[in-house]
Amino acid sequence: MVRSVQWIGSLLQVRSILNQQRIDYGYDTSAIMSARMGLMDGDYPSDDARKLFYDRIVRELRDDPEFAAVALTNRFRMVFSGNGPIEIEGRQYTDNRDRPRANFEQVTPGFFDVTGQRLLQGRAFSDDDLDSKRPVAMVNTAFARKHFGADHPVGRRFRTVINNGTQPGPWRTIVGVVSTVRMLGPFTNPNVDDSGFYVPFYSTAVGPATPGPFVSQFATVVVKPRSGARADALAAALRRDVQRADSNLPLYFVGTPRSQLDVFVAQTRIVATMFTILGAGAVVLASVGIYGVMSFAVNQRAQEFGIRMALGANSRRILQMVVRQGVVQIAIGVVLGLGLALTLAILAADGIQNTLFGVSGRDPLVYTAVATLVALVSLVATFVPAQRATRVDPMIALRNV
Repeated sequence: MVRSVQWIGSLLQVRSILNQQRIDYGYDTSAIMSARMGLMDGDYPSDDARKLFYDRIVRELRDDPEFAAVALTNRFRMVFSGNGPIEIEGRQYTDNRDRPRANFEQVTPGFFDVTGQRLLQGRAFSDDDLDSKRPVAMVNTAFARKHFGADHPVGRRFRTVINNGTQPGPWRTIVGVVSTVRMLGPFTNPNVDDSGFYVPFYSTAVGPATPGPFVSQFATVVVKPRSGARADALAAALRRDVQRADSNLPLYFVGTPRSQLDVFVAQTRIVATMFTILGAGAVVLASVGIYGVMSFAVNQRAQEFGIRMALGANSRRILQMVVRQGVVQIAIGVVLGLGLALTLAILAADGIQNTLFGVSGRDPLVYTAVATLVALVSLVATFVPAQRATRVDPMIALRNV
């Protein structure tokens, strides 16, 4: 029974980890290069100083013939940015739980050229898009479909809210719709789906707008190679251009989004290996345990089997009797084990679901696989002692009565 629970937990974790490694991010994560920058207060003490540098580095990178497209984003290592509750203009929200959550990202013009996201409606960002002029946003198709259905989303407005609606952001007008890419990374967040929006890089993504441009100390630069070139060969050129702009500014987390994502799922691969080893060990232990119990039971009933055979029972009937009794015990153990596992999955649903990715804690495929595995292992472990029971010498058994 306990082994069944262990196997179910192990298999759920393995399936979860495999799902993480098979995520479709909606763009080629090996086709672009990214790197993280951090502007320190000593060299860049104000928003204006940071904005001047960011604008300059984007211009210089665009002039480099090795890059086909260049942009800045706040997305950390091209893995995740953030998410929060929003309000759609014209709809009423009485409680914070009523407000849907959406992913968000701050990007410069040209970002969608880097990732290859298609502009489906409206327009892309321009350098003139500032919150001080007119707060704007672009949304992905998942956001448009979720909140506006078949209606045209361009021209509609929404805003972000924090602290249960007490600190709303400005109403943002949707100016464009782009194809959906995964913005969350290889993580589980039960309250967040693929819907997301983008704001200009110098805008405040969440909460009240600032009087002037909002310029973060940290940014991720993303570049796309010219046709025929490899993205992972751009690291040297990217470092060279940034060093030319500021020799004291190091780049870190340099690599393709694929390599960055691999770092986050690497530890899950280790966990998957551990669970596989532990699961295999549990199978061996369960087999030995079942074999030991059945072997002991057969030895205890050796005289009984001898008497039955002396009275006319053949080896086939003895074998069927022992196997039948073993099957009943196995069935009881499987039912109790699966029932215990299912009860735990229901009682601790939220906690269990937060540790899984793309699979339910009550996944029927996992439960069926474990039940089949337990049954097969148990039957094999039962059959060997049952075979031995058929070889009991009736004369020896009667002599020892």
